[in-house]
Amino acid sequence: MNITNDGILLATIIKKNDDEKIKKNFYTENNAEFQVASFSLDKDEVIDRHFHPEQIRSVTKTSEVIIVKNGEILLTLYNKDLEKVQDIVLNEGDIAILIDGGHELRMNTDAKFIEVKQGPYEEHKDKKRF
Repeated sequence: MNITNDGILLATIIKKNDDEKIKKNFYTENNAEFQVASFSLDKDEVIDRHFHPEQIRSVTKTSEVIIVKNGEILLTLYNKDLEKVQDIVLNEGDIAILIDGGHELRMNTDAKFIEVKQGPYEEHKDKKRF
């Protein structure tokens, strides 16, 4: 589920069972600064051995991925003007790809989650509280 505001993609939400039958599902466009995909492959399938050569890339913003391991989290999304757009409840196994705008995470229960984002990360430059 894509969440947009004024034509700007703020987030993509992947609920736990959304893509169980899709073998390869790319949630982000090839030109996006952050890439997210899921795979559901059969026994003995192989992703050919490969490596990713060093490249210089230009990254203009910090995107994040939240993977809920357990518990319930209320995700609030904000647009670029920092106005509230939508609340979404995330549960165990859900994933939120946070692309643009602002966000808040409130733990509705005890919760564990994994956060993934590009680096290097400098909090005084990369995070503005509002």
